[in-house]
Amino acid sequence: MNENERHKLAPDDPMWAVAQAVEGSVRAIRRARGKLNPEDCTPGSVEYEAVTMEFLDDCIRSLGGDPDVEDDADSGIGAMG
Repeated sequence: MNENERHKLAPDDPMWAVAQAVEGSVRAIRRARGKLNPEDCTPGSVEYEAVTMEFLDDCIRSLGGDPDVEDDADSGIGAMG
């Protein structure tokens, strides 16, 4: 098992529903605010990459984190690790 596979959630994992709720909420809020979501852009385009990064930042903020804060432990998990 490689590093990326180890962190994947399965649909029967209790955190799966939480991840789906966060994603859906962020997606709906962005749409209500007139912002693009990743699926609104052409995959691989510069716009897609920028919108995806903004989307991920919004997901982190929705969990109470600050995407601009660097992780001191450099655990690779991100700002909230």
